[in-house]
Amino acid sequence: MRSSRWQFLSPEQQRRLQLAKLRSFLSEQVVPYHPYYRALFAEHGIDPRQFRSLADFAQVPFSHKAVIAPTDDDPQRPRQFVLQPTPELLKANLPLSRKLRLLCKKWIHGADAVKAEIGAEYRPVQAFFTTGRTALPTSFFLSNYDMDILREVGRRIAEVATVESADDRIVSVFPYAPHLAFWQVQEVGIGSGTFILQTGGGKVMGTTGILRVLSKVRPSMVAGIPGYVYHLIRDAVEEGMDLSFIRRVFLGGDRVAPGYRVKLCDMLRRGGATDPKILSVYGFTESRKCWSECQGGEETGFHTYPDLDLFEVVDPDTGELLPDGETGELVYTPLDGRASIVLRYRTGDIVEGGLTRDRCPGCGRTVPRFSSNLSRQSNQKDFNLTKIKGALVNLNAVSDILNGHPAVDEWQLVIRKRNDDPFDCDELCLAVALVSGYELEPAIADIEKTCEAGIEIRPQVEVVSRAEILHRTGMETQLKENRIVDLRGQAGGGGGPVPQQPAGVDSEPGSA
Repeated sequence: MRSSRWQFLSPEQQRRLQLAKLRSFLSEQVVPYHPYYRALFAEHGIDPRQFRSLADFAQVPFSHKAVIAPTDDDPQRPRQFVLQPTPELLKANLPLSRKLRLLCKKWIHGADAVKAEIGAEYRPVQAFFTTGRTALPTSFFLSNYDMDILREVGRRIAEVATVESADDRIVSVFPYAPHLAFWQVQEVGIGSGTFILQTGGGKVMGTTGILRVLSKVRPSMVAGIPGYVYHLIRDAVEEGMDLSFIRRVFLGGDRVAPGYRVKLCDMLRRGGATDPKILSVYGFTESRKCWSECQGGEETGFHTYPDLDLFEVVDPDTGELLPDGETGELVYTPLDGRASIVLRYRTGDIVEGGLTRDRCPGCGRTVPRFSSNLSRQSNQKDFNLTKIKGALVNLNAVSDILNGHPAVDEWQLVIRKRNDDPFDCDELCLAVALVSGYELEPAIADIEKTCEAGIEIRPQVEVVSRAEILHRTGMETQLKENRIVDLRGQAGGGGGPVPQQPAGVDSEPGSA
């Protein structure tokens, strides 16, 4: 699994490696032991051993959240996506070389040693969960084999992001949770041998407590969700703390807009940081791993692992595979792993500029990369594109506008029905706290104008205190702050879920 060559393979070498690993993984693990895909491949007459190129993989139908997520009628559905090797299936499908090796182990160490090895490879020991905003929370399991992959990926993220174990210290402000982001940043520290301190975020220690940690530990790197990291650094600067020790900030769990990067870097410089770098990390629960930008930042995109993953970009409407360089929906397949496995998983994320295999201008690696400019596809029903007054409003664009606006300190957008009437028009009500020094009326006018230019709708702007916004969004009480709240389903006393947040680089806190 650990390879020094993964970073610098040529595109042709990558394709050969990926085809060989794909055929092996599908024929030796997925088809024999995966309940869902074993039936699917049989139904469509697919034999992965006959694949002659990666294009043949398009025979496999897409997977998406709707086929994986549990329902009230089928709460155990995610288990159908877990490899389930029985003794009979193992005996029938293990390669001869593996059978011989296990037989030797049995002779030397006994049958229990063989059971322990098989158990460590396949038995789930960890679970990550989606947040379940649009469905019941979905569980994705990892075995010890998968935990080794997660640690190896942590080591690779450290390589890509230039984490130096001898010199760097990491403080994570991700919430304690069974989500990917928390565990991946933990494995960055362990995989690279770098000191890491998990604070559990503001919900556990509170911002005051974390600021004390920063002043004592003086970490060179901070990791967390964008909204909370901004809140933390802003408080540190306002308290006059020395932040000269911070050189990297890792952000996951939400989209990182260019304007946000600029504002955060400016704050860090005011705190004494000389050359801070903001690196976005992308992941999703279904992948059980993350990908990082390199020190070149957003211009370089997310660096993938050609020996561990296969990415495709498809037309979001037709599903047709698109060539490198074309904008489309990101589709994910692992080339290794145990426990929960999904193939050709449609992420719902639209990648501007698609995939590129050119040498990275920031670090020189030749791995496939995809743009940091991601947005969520509207028909994925994650409410990141919402119908308001007959116009499609891209809530990712709303988030980008407000996070990047120089006058906006904190904000929350509420979508509701006028007069609380379910049959009346929709309204966008924007509560903002202004950055100190901005005059009220000109700032409101510019915010309204900028929003209207970006989303073609002018929100009703209300200026409130920062403390009020922090309270409304649950900055230190929720796993991730509630920036966009849709109350239309409750108009007139109706039911329905309340919070609807924009898709970020990762649509749930652990999804990166």
